[in-house]
Amino acid sequence: MRVHVWRLLGGSVLFLLLGTNVAERVHAATRFCAHCGGSDGCQKVCRLVCEKKKVTITCWGCKEEDFCVPGPSSLASKHCETVCVDDLDPKSPCVEPKKYAWNEWFPGNCAKVYTKKKLMKRTITKSIPSFKWVVEDLCPQCEAQCEVPVVPDGTSVPPIPKTDAVILAPAR
Repeated sequence: MRVHVWRLLGGSVLFLLLGTNVAERVHAATRFCAHCGGSDGCQKVCRLVCEKKKVTITCWGCKEEDFCVPGPSSLASKHCETVCVDDLDPKSPCVEPKKYAWNEWFPGNCAKVYTKKKLMKRTITKSIPSFKWVVEDLCPQCEAQCEVPVVPDGTSVPPIPKTDAVILAPAR
């Protein structure tokens, strides 16, 4: 049974491979220009294209901030209050009264100023030129009109691809 299944699958794979080969030949015969849409003598062309690439840069730095540290404080007075007394609201839960106590303090009179450094982050987005090779189907008229990008000296450009297509690149 396994041999029968493999024969069926093998035939399907062979049919798919032959079908894609035929489709590629039909496409090659009816190439259309990527710029004007014409089909007169179109051929594949490797063209160097300059695009703007956005790069995010993170900068770190410090910012100084002043703050006060007070001296010793002194007790001013003690307070005591009864809370959770029955309310007149019938929707409130039924609870027993509770005593709440707190102390009131006076700050000392000998505060000192200190400075702390805070780490700060700043991000900058910069647009830089980036070069890449693209493959296009072009007719001879559009190929002659294609602009070749100006590559500044010292710029890293990807290597020229090994292909059977015409290569449009800047002269060095």
